[in-house]
Amino acid sequence: MDKAGAGIRLGSYIIDAIILWIIGAILVFIFRAFGAGYGAASIIGILISLGYFTYFFGNGQTPGMKVMKIKLCGTDGTYPIGYGKGVLRWIGMLISALVIYIGFLWILIDKDKQGWHDKIAGTYVVLE
Repeated sequence: MDKAGAGIRLGSYIIDAIILWIIGAILVFIFRAFGAGYGAASIIGILISLGYFTYFFGNGQTPGMKVMKIKLCGTDGTYPIGYGKGVLRWIGMLISALVIYIGFLWILIDKDKQGWHDKIAGTYVVLE
């Protein structure tokens, strides 16, 4: 298994972030049209992010990962990792971002190219 480096992973995440931004913008427009506040739209946005990443992580690849030709597998080689680990990895992404994104920067120095979210969920990002 050739592990994916930080650059290709960042490219994958940017694609996913753009997709989520478009979905979020549409939702904010709809919610604001019906008089709901930004708080409600923010909560829905978090739930959409949770659902998006859980579903795609659980199935092994997000759309961004497909474009960049990388996939997610368990440290024991399991593919796909399943929804339980998908949720755990999403929570790990929040933790990785908490302290100036050091959990993501960790990928640059880790021998297995794992961020904190990968270590928490027991996953590797590998080249297809």
